[in-house]
Amino acid sequence: MGGSPSRERARRGAPLQYFLEGETLVENVDWGKRALKGFLASGIDPADRKGHKNHYIDLLQKIALEEVLELKGDEVVLDFGSGSGRFSYWIASRVKKVVGLEVTAEMVELAERYRTAENVEFKVYDGTHFPPLPYSFDLILSVGVLQIMKGEFLKSTLSSLAKYLKKDGRFYLIEQASDNPKMERPTVPEYLQAFKKLELECLRYYPIRNGRWWMLYLIRYGVIPRGLFFMIAPKEILLRQRKNKAISYYQDYLFVLKKS
Repeated sequence: MGGSPSRERARRGAPLQYFLEGETLVENVDWGKRALKGFLASGIDPADRKGHKNHYIDLLQKIALEEVLELKGDEVVLDFGSGSGRFSYWIASRVKKVVGLEVTAEMVELAERYRTAENVEFKVYDGTHFPPLPYSFDLILSVGVLQIMKGEFLKSTLSSLAKYLKKDGRFYLIEQASDNPKMERPTVPEYLQAFKKLELECLRYYPIRNGRWWMLYLIRYGVIPRGLFFMIAPKEILLRQRKNKAISYYQDYLFVLKKS
């Protein structure tokens, strides 16, 4: 599991391309082929053949969001980069409506095959030009999407998303951050600077998962049974919050933002 996330994907055979936007290289994964990997693997780790690692990360991310989400039940939610719909369907039973915005038709087709809620709709866009929507949103989710953007492209994407959000609406983000330039991920200060420039108040932010952790290897290869994941995930979230040091590989960071 050494090397950067992009190099790992290249070794696995996933097509990997880059494009320039605002003089910043942006990673562009072939999400159409990723959709063939299935409901969890398409959006987390396509090389996780047994599925244990993906199940754990999915669970951990949802536990982390549960701890900070504030819902009344009448919210209209935008799931940005909705992929297979794993977060759209997860939150659907607790809100009024969910709109999943996705760049790949194959991902939307995958999400439709796993449909578990009628108050969810998916829309495809080109990844750059945000479509007009007949809704303003109370809440925007983004998991593993903004992390492949840097510089002006990150800021412009956040700016476009903020236009969809109601005043006092919330962003809930889980994105990878790294202090290692070889990892091709924004640093935590880069995220915070982008939020500040767009006048998005950052209410909370902290790491929830390490990209490398000895226990994750045991999870991946089935040494630790899935029945224990509900005990391990909350403990890892607490463990990461207590450690404050340079991020040599990457960490999943949770950000909670408010539109003033």
